[in-house]
This record gives sequence, structure tokens and C-alpha cells, in this order.
Amino acid sequence: MVAHDLPLTRIDITIIFEDKSKGSSTLQNSDFQEDELAHLIEEAKSIMEINRAGKDFSKDLLRLEIEGPQVYPLSLLDLPGLPNSGKSQENIEVLQSLAGRHLDNKDSIFLVVINPNKTLSEQAALTKCRLFDPHGERTIPIITKPDLMRPGTVEERNYIKSAMNRESMNHFSLGWHVLCNRREEEPSSLSRDATEDQFFRDSARSCIPLVDRGVANLRKKLSHALYQHLRSTLPLVVEDIDWKLHFRESDMEGLGSPRSGPEEMRSFLISVASDFQRVVQDGIYGRYHDSFFLSQHGEITKLRAQIRDLSQAFDYVIRSRGPEYDIGPPNTDKQERRKPPKHLIEFIEHYDRDEFEETKWITKEEFISNVVERAIFNRGVDFPGSHTNDFVRRLLQHQVSCWNIIALRHTELVFEVTKAFVDRALQFVFGPRCFNGGVEAVLTTCLDPFFDEKKVVIEAKINELFKPYLQSFAFPLDLDGYREFSQRSGDRLAERVFNLMTADVPVPSDDRKKEKVARKMIREAVTAEKDREMRESGMHDVIDIMSIYYESSRRTFTENVINLAIESCLIRELPNILTPSMVCGMSNERLQELVAESEETICRQKALEAEIELLRKGLAICRRYQPRPVTST
Repeated sequence: MVAHDLPLTRIDITIIFEDKSKGSSTLQNSDFQEDELAHLIEEAKSIMEINRAGKDFSKDLLRLEIEGPQVYPLSLLDLPGLPNSGKSQENIEVLQSLAGRHLDNKDSIFLVVINPNKTLSEQAALTKCRLFDPHGERTIPIITKPDLMRPGTVEERNYIKSAMNRESMNHFSLGWHVLCNRREEEPSSLSRDATEDQFFRDSARSCIPLVDRGVANLRKKLSHALYQHLRSTLPLVVEDIDWKLHFRESDMEGLGSPRSGPEEMRSFLISVASDFQRVVQDGIYGRYHDSFFLSQHGEITKLRAQIRDLSQAFDYVIRSRGPEYDIGPPNTDKQERRKPPKHLIEFIEHYDRDEFEETKWITKEEFISNVVERAIFNRGVDFPGSHTNDFVRRLLQHQVSCWNIIALRHTELVFEVTKAFVDRALQFVFGPRCFNGGVEAVLTTCLDPFFDEKKVVIEAKINELFKPYLQSFAFPLDLDGYREFSQRSGDRLAERVFNLMTADVPVPSDDRKKEKVARKMIREAVTAEKDREMRESGMHDVIDIMSIYYESSRRTFTENVINLAIESCLIRELPNILTPSMVCGMSNERLQELVAESEETICRQKALEAEIELLRKGLAICRRYQPRPVTST
């Protein structure tokens, strides 16, 4: 029952069904008369099916809201008596469920009706409340029908002692209370109050303090108890309201200022564009101090870190899978030569595609054996032991044939990472705003066309960068190539001489003859090296020239793809997706399309404004009455 002190008399009776699918049922009555309450309750009981056979109780809740003049403002929850052996099993289960559900509420004050015809140890309701209020801080035992106790008996003295709260086993912080029930012959509550007052004056119960007897003092006691209980819980209430207020204000801030006209829309979108450029620039340069980079998306927001990892993975893949043949010395572990760093394995796995085959590992001798017949078949008017430039170019073309495919795959991966980053950045700068598809509109009309255009540009740029190697007119500077070639030829000859010099060859003991033999051996080593190259059709020189040009070209191509294609054509252009100058040049229709507020957002703003105002007022009231701790020095 909820009572309100209002000028007009009115009663609402609402049945709140335990079965939520039934909703609720309401009985209303204006011009309410007190004697009509019993009739309304009986009508509600029939709806709750309490009167049917075997059902004396219900889990449904009957709520009475009474308004009227001289009505004491109070909220009461009347629970039925606790079950005993005389009730059916169904009723016992209902009563236990109701008691457990409502007594467990920490904000409730228990008013326990005590029947003086039983001893205190037999009061089941008091024992039940002790389970939920073991320290007796929220319980007020109320002794009713004290006139039924025989004067001068031990039971009367025990109850009077308990009512004065002097019994340690039954001591309660809020005290006890004694009431006289209204008799049937008493026509009104006023006559009941007079009879009660006279009863306490003339009997032995006059020793009970005034504050602990009579219905008028019970109202005051309840009011004071509720007031103190509310004050003790106010710090938690204030904390809860403060948290809700902060949450609602954050929601309101997320929605932004109202944007009813073109100027408000333009101002809002300019602010968004400025924030977007700042966040994207920070991502490009690896400055991760903004809250955007500390969000739950993790690695997606660390743009520069991901671009660097992809660039290193691209360099590794084009080293290990770019050439048709990986030519190396004998007795070399192929897996060791191609083992990637651990932090790149995840990125390298994304390059596994069927378009480019695994590089074939081969020794120099095996490679010579494979191509010598091809070299003889393609001989022209060149001198014995030498080969035309066309033959070297054709070998190079085979070696670089997968470069553009790997580069295009690298572009796809960079696009995926970059697009995900920009998506998150736009969602972040717009915030959780519920306007008419603003983020989606920017993504579909600004972001998607930007990436579609850049994809065409970068693919054309990669084809342009690959063209010199595909057509074999990209060579390093003559001086650099000559130095590398001379170095390799000298190393090969030195190795041959060293092997002959360290061989176990018998020589005369005369020092002069030993010197002549040594010179002869060197001459023979040089001659043998030249003869071997003639027999192998000069393949060592061909391999050296091809390897020198390949390594130089690979480095140049890799750097050009990273710097001229990815960085110049894509990464450095990301801040231009949405700029303040673009917003200034937008038409009103375009602004309306992008950032006009939806009906949902407008309704949400109004609801939040009303809720924030209500929470602020409630917070001010609670802070006014909450206990103030003494400031310590």
C-alpha cells in the first residue's frame, strides 16, 4: 500500500501478476470512500483467484495506491502469516516464496505482528525476520491485542519487559511497540484512538514509554525510522545517482549539440573533419597518445606499426619467393636460409597465394647444368665463352616474373589494414551519435570512393614500377655493376688458387725449385679456371651478372613499391578523405545527407535532458539530507 497526502481522494488498485506475460490489471475509483475498500479488495481477490478451492494465497502482488487529504504518506507491504501445519502444501510453498522474496530487501523495515496469546519463542514471524535481520536493526515488533493478556501474569510482565526493549535476547535497535486493535463496536478510528489512550493510562502498561505505544506514536516512530534509514543509505544513493548522472551526461555529450540548421551541421562536421585529420596524422606518424589508440580495437588503430610489419613481410616474401631460382652454395640448409623473424610469421602467412609458386632452391652447379643447353641453343655471333645481353635479360625476366603479383598482394593487405583503421577513426570522431546514418553516409560517399580510386592508381603505379624489369631495361649504374662483377670474378679465381696451393703436392727440397713449382701451380690454376669457364660456356660470368643485377633491382623495386606506391599514393593521402575545406564547400543538401539528426536522436536528446534534470534535482536533495562526516584535521 502506498499512501499520498493530496487534496483529491482517489484509489488505484493494481494487480501485478507473477507471470509477466499477463501484464497487470488496474481497478480505479475516484471519490473513494473508506468503507468501499473491502469491496475493491474482494474484487481484486477474485481476479487473483484467491477464493478458489485450496488456494488461500497468491504470488501475485496487490498494490493499493491511496490519495487523499489527511492521508499519512507511507509505503507498506503486508505479507500473510507464515505457514503452519494446518495449511496445504501449495499454500505453504507460496508463503515461503513470498517471505523470502520480500524480506531479503535490505531497504525494508519489518513490522512484525506479535500475538500475545503465544510466548515469544513461539512467534514464527519474529524468528523468520531474525534470519534476514540478525542484528535487529530493521525490525519493529508490534504487540497487538494487549487487552487479551491477563493482568499480573508472568506472560504480561515478560511482554511489558520486551516492549520496553530491556530483554537482551529480544533487543531491537528501533524498539518495540504496543497497539490496541479496533473493536467491532467502535464506529471510527478516532474512537479507537481514545479507547487505546484510556487503556494505557489505567493499566500496568502505563510504564511503557509513550513513544512505544499507541497508533499516533507508531506513525511518528515509523516516520523517524524511515528517515534515519534513508539517511544511512543516502551515501550509496548519492553514489548511484551520481554514476547514473555521469552516464547520462556522457550519452548527451556523445550526441553532440543539436544540429537543427545548416550552420550547426557545418560547424559540427568541420569539428569532426579536424579531429579525423588529427587522429589519422597521429596514426601515420606512429603517435599513439590519443585515447583513440588506447581503445579496445588494439592493433587495428596502430597504423604505422602495421604498415611497417607489412613492409618487412613484403621484403621477406619478395626475397624468398620472388625469384624463380634461389642460387646458393652447396651444403646449405634451405630452411635456415628462408626462416623469417617470429614477429613477421603472422603477416607472411597472408601472402600465401596460388598465383606465385614457391622459389626453387638450387646450387650454382645445378643451375649451370640446367641452363647450359639453353645457352648453347641461343648462341649467336658472340665469341666462344661469352653470351649476348639478350640471354642474360631472358634469365632476369624469369627470375622477376612474380614480383608484380607479390606487390599487388601486398597492396591488398595494406588496403585492408588502412581501410579498417580509417573506419575506426571515423566512428571514433563521430562518437556514439544516433543521427541518420552519418558514419555510414561518410563511409559510403567519401571513404569507399577514395579507396576505389586509390586502388586503380596504385595498381597502375606498380605496373609502371615493374615495367623496366619486365622489359629488361632497368640496370644499375655501370660503375656499381662493374665493381661487383670484378669482385665476384676475383673471389672465384682466388678460391681456385687457394685450393691448389693447399693441396698435398710433392715438391723438391731445393727452395729455388719450390718457388718455380709454386709459380707454375698458380699459372696452371689460372689456365684451368679459364678452360673450365670455356667448357661451361662462360656460365659463371652469366650467373654473376644476373645475380648482381637481380639483387640491385630487387632492392630498388621493393623500396619503390613501399615509398612511391604505398606511401605516396595512399598513406599520405588518408587525411584528405575528409577535410574542413571540403566541408566548407558542401551544399546544404549534402550536409543534410551526412549529419542531419534523425527523429530517434531528437527524441533521445529530449529524454536525456529530462532525465538529467531529474537526476540533478534528486542529487541535490539527497546531498542536502545525507549525513555529513566531520572534517578531520
